[in-house]
Amino acid sequence: MVKFLNRLTILLLLGSFSTSQAEETVRIAVGEWPPYLSAEFPHFGVAAHIVEESFTAAGVKVEFGFFPWNRVARYVEDGLWDTSILWVETEERKKVYLFSEVVFEGTAVFFHRRDHPIKWQTYRDFEGVKFGGLMSASYPWFESAKEAGVNMIMEKVSEESLNFAKLLSGRIHAFSLDKLVGIYILQKKLPYVMDYISYNPRPIESWPYRLIFTKSPRGEMMVNAFNRGLLILKEKGLIERHLQEAVEGLYYPREMKP
Repeated sequence: MVKFLNRLTILLLLGSFSTSQAEETVRIAVGEWPPYLSAEFPHFGVAAHIVEESFTAAGVKVEFGFFPWNRVARYVEDGLWDTSILWVETEERKKVYLFSEVVFEGTAVFFHRRDHPIKWQTYRDFEGVKFGGLMSASYPWFESAKEAGVNMIMEKVSEESLNFAKLLSGRIHAFSLDKLVGIYILQKKLPYVMDYISYNPRPIESWPYRLIFTKSPRGEMMVNAFNRGLLILKEKGLIERHLQEAVEGLYYPREMKP
């Protein structure tokens, strides 16, 4: 009887040891959007780093896969990959995905020439301003201002770097862009114009970025684990620290650092 109990105890201990060592691995599908996400960046970019640290704090390993963005959402919906980063919650998306708590907020600011700053408090301050825009983007603030009767125009281009060129030539007065993305474009693609262009730190828009997860029992388990780890990072102040490090260019590859 004693031998039987000893063997049973050993088996239970081995089983417990095996279970504790078998960490879950979450599979994260993303696309290129530097400096938030890039296969070429340390930690795959600041957003990927924050997400990885959140899962790690909850005892979950991570695996990243980079794909065209139009495939990422479908992979998560179909359960081929567990989750994806930097999504804004909408009623339509909630029908398809589970959403995490807010990771951080992205903010759009106005970029302008240093010698012609744009200052504003209300939409009325946009009267007569010529804005730049991106063909693939929407600008709710612009539509709201137009509906309020503000006389202004917007010229759209195919890529954001063209708006910086139009700023320098005086063809537009300002354009709105995610602050970190704008700083990245200036530092990587247009370092020679950084002395001539600045931005107004007052946000014109903000987006609460979350993760999307497959709607399934596994998705529920993963979103709960992520939320637990995210809370730990927020309590330690690590998210704001990493975002500031992104502003300073610390997530760029060595050859790209300003």
